[in-house]
Amino acid sequence: MAVINAHTTDASEGLQAERLQTAMTALIGPAARNGQDMERALLFMRRQRQREICDVEMQALRLCAGAPRCAPRTVPELATLAAREVLGCTTAGEVRTTASVLCEMFRKHGNNYGAEIDNVRQALEAEAVQRLCNELSEWDVPTRL
Repeated sequence: MAVINAHTTDASEGLQAERLQTAMTALIGPAARNGQDMERALLFMRRQRQREICDVEMQALRLCAGAPRCAPRTVPELATLAAREVLGCTTAGEVRTTASVLCEMFRKHGNNYGAEIDNVRQALEAEAVQRLCNELSEWDVPTRL
């Protein structure tokens, strides 16, 4: 901290704690996160991704083919969000490092690892399938579930 304070400029005044955290990260690497915290962040990422993919699919059922669709966020975007919101990372370096670890863990475990069943989503999907089957049956197209 003495080195940080000795080399403080007017532009960096008041940012000593952040500069110290960045220096410590550079010297010894990122602080080890509790495994349970990382699992919570992964669960957050999986839930967000599952929700966004389902929303896109449901939107595709409702919209015509020419309408623009929004894509679900990428794994790195979700990892950055989880690093900030779930793990409380504040500095850019800490967020970047934590997000890269979360991306690797997400890819290693796979998207379905520990995924929870969402009864509401299942009900919506079943309702959408039933509507499609009803529509097809009106046109004498046989359907099997």
